[in-house]
Amino acid sequence: MRHDHRAPAKPAVLRAAATPAPQDDVAMEKTALQLQEKGDFAGAEPLLRQCLAVRERALGPEHIDTLAALNNLANLLHDRGQLDEAEKLHRRCLELREKTLGPDHPHTLGSLNNLALVLRAKGDFAGAEPLYRRGWTTMQRVSGEGHPDTLSMLNNLANLLSDMGDYTRAEPLYRQLVDQLQVKFGPDDPTTLAGEGNLANLLLRKGNYIAAGPVYQRCYDTRVRVQGAEHPETLLALGNLATYYFESGNYSEAEADYRRCLAGRQKALGPDHPDTLNTMDNLAGALRKANKLPEAETVARNCLAASERTLGAQHPATCNSASTLADILRDKGDTEGAVALYERALAGLRESPGATHPTTLSVLYEYAVLRKDQRRLPEARRLGYELLAGARRSLSKDNPSRSKYERFVESLR
Repeated sequence: MRHDHRAPAKPAVLRAAATPAPQDDVAMEKTALQLQEKGDFAGAEPLLRQCLAVRERALGPEHIDTLAALNNLANLLHDRGQLDEAEKLHRRCLELREKTLGPDHPHTLGSLNNLALVLRAKGDFAGAEPLYRRGWTTMQRVSGEGHPDTLSMLNNLANLLSDMGDYTRAEPLYRQLVDQLQVKFGPDDPTTLAGEGNLANLLLRKGNYIAAGPVYQRCYDTRVRVQGAEHPETLLALGNLATYYFESGNYSEAEADYRRCLAGRQKALGPDHPDTLNTMDNLAGALRKANKLPEAETVARNCLAASERTLGAQHPATCNSASTLADILRDKGDTEGAVALYERALAGLRESPGATHPTTLSVLYEYAVLRKDQRRLPEARRLGYELLAGARRSLSKDNPSRSKYERFVESLR
């Protein structure tokens, strides 16, 4: 299951009062960002590339508005799953902003944060952590502990540690974050609820269902009251509540809430929005666990087709959808179909977000289990050794998934 993390993460338009960019360029930028917001990444990309080219010619490569365009294009490529190019552009943007604006400028820190987000998405946790820590330390010194940008950087650092399975270091940061958000914004503010939701995600990953459940429920109930039942952030909270039910084994409640979330997102965001497709994929997983395999297969196939159409065949979300369908086909006894989909998913995931990313490792584990069940032990061992090497590189020693993978590989000997 994929949680929805919400944080003030990737600043989009970072512009300042300066020499105005050509007016048609401003309109192009606005249209592109609107398309990106709606999930039409393919439509936004050529506009953002053209916007950058126009500004480089008209204003020069180091102008503040040119760097805003560079930042926006890199963010869009991140959304499209083109992580290598996104990293390259963010590094270039960070270098130029440090040179022209200085290391403590808000735009520079925005680039620092965005580069760390890409590295996190690629599974390069060792590369992302020092960037987040540098950004958080600088923001505390420049803007103060309670500034929204400081809290955003703290949130993203805690998210990274949680992804690594380093719950011992992540939990106190989340609690510090929530305490500061409650003081600054109040307990019912959407920003506070986003921080609480991320804390609940950590508690759920730790297996602390008793503590996580009430937090998820409060976040959802409060958003319904404050923002309305159809608000995108309310639907996000509903999806996370459904994931809580799924992870705690209550598949009927998970299915019901995923259905409600899917209907709401189809209405609010459209049928092909990435958030809609994420919910669709999670619903397929819940139906599989409830042993409703025919419907699970239908939902998973529809989700995969929509992801291919809107995000592309190599996007990490598309590869993840392929692995969900593989899980379902395996349960139905279609091992040949499952093997083909696992191979396809892993080929894409090894490329992006990378061979040692937790998502890639999860799919690798499921495929290795299938090969073991088929008594294809040499292949299961080969996959298991790859799994173990990746887990030891990217997951902390006390991460439950790493322990599970180590036990599995030991069983192959």
